[in-house]
Amino acid sequence: MRKAIILSCLLVMPMMASAQTKTTVDMDSEPTRAATSALGTLRALAEKSPDVMGLSSKEAENAVLRPPLRVVFVPLDGLKTFRAGDDPRALLTDVSTVFYPVAVGDDIRSSITVKRTDGGWVATEFGNDELAKKIQSVRGSDTSAALLVRVPALNLDFVGTESAGTLRLTSLFDVPGTDIRAGSTADARTVLAALVPMANAHNGLPT
Repeated sequence: MRKAIILSCLLVMPMMASAQTKTTVDMDSEPTRAATSALGTLRALAEKSPDVMGLSSKEAENAVLRPPLRVVFVPLDGLKTFRAGDDPRALLTDVSTVFYPVAVGDDIRSSITVKRTDGGWVATEFGNDELAKKIQSVRGSDTSAALLVRVPALNLDFVGTESAGTLRLTSLFDVPGTDIRAGSTADARTVLAALVPMANAHNGLPT
């Protein structure tokens, strides 16, 4: 079960648009400044709910941001009609969100998620240490630009990276009924095409 605190009062959903192929997030950018400012909030939350935050308030005093991942969604309706020859980037939906793993020393312990709202970039979610650790488990020491590709309807997450102009996805989970295993990497076309039967079998209700 995901452990996180979501600041629902700040969740102002922007209009979704097709994601750009750009995966980078400038560490001096507005999203990063918002996440840096939110480290103080993380420390306060850790004092009250260390189990949810994934670290104690004392540990949070030394917490630092790690390289972020721009978040994109794969909508269920679009996935249902995806074919292996289609451009996978056209399926990705930018949700104006950036995910920052949070480390204490060399260990990933928590995360901060920031979202663009009408008032600018704000922190909307804290904790989610299990997701942050799964990302670390497949990325290791790699700090190159990456996407967090989420398929909300199927409860699946992938790390997306560019290789020789090709978008590749690394799964954070074993995907039942497919050959996709946690940590496996393949061309995004192949991965998304393998998910089409699951999408077509889905009842469309939130999971």
